[in-house]
Amino acid sequence: MKFSEKLGEGRVIKTKIGETIFKLDSYEKNPIIKPKNLGLTWNENSEVKIGAVFNGGAELFEDKIILLPRCHKNYIRREFFDSKIGMKRVSLENYISEICPLVSKDGINFTKMKNVVIKGDGTGHKDFIYGIEDIRIIKYKDGYLLVGCGKIKPSYKGSNADRIAIYTTKNFVNIKYRGIVDYFDSRDAVPFSEPINGQHYILLRFHNNIHLGVLEAGIDQMLNPVKYKE
Repeated sequence: MKFSEKLGEGRVIKTKIGETIFKLDSYEKNPIIKPKNLGLTWNENSEVKIGAVFNGGAELFEDKIILLPRCHKNYIRREFFDSKIGMKRVSLENYISEICPLVSKDGINFTKMKNVVIKGDGTGHKDFIYGIEDIRIIKYKDGYLLVGCGKIKPSYKGSNADRIAIYTTKNFVNIKYRGIVDYFDSRDAVPFSEPINGQHYILLRFHNNIHLGVLEAGIDQMLNPVKYKE
């Protein structure tokens, strides 16, 4: 399946520092998924407000494309000064995000996948109750690891709100929650699907760097985080 025939090609360019890279073309009809498509709207003071859908992990599954975007609505929009980067930013507050699995045959037109939703509001467990965000999909053996960010407190409450949240699935319909890594504040963790020289590694983000960590017990550390808490 040649998705590039519809999504476009790209071109070779030189960066400001002289490196030669291949820059992919953006699809001319972006965005392909809008909050309205998923019912992420609400009325506030007689005005229709639009929610958010973004940061979706993607994977090929049974000749289709699976997308796991972060979705939320009913937020309050505020501006704040981010001292870490020295500039004003927009903050979305008072929301609880969830993951809505989507499926597509062509990578452009997506539909909801059998009304499956990964809740972030404490449904099924109380490890985190303020949202699940930014799922990454890692193929492993005959299934998939879904590694996201579980919020243990609202984003606007400051740092130390993010925990690595882990799920597994074989079909993106039956999704099993595995637990969180609650020892430290981190998000966007990506374990390697295969060992390198017999060792399993994981990429960990700690503001504002990416670190390469070692899973001393292998992928079982991700599958049973409570067991390996220490």
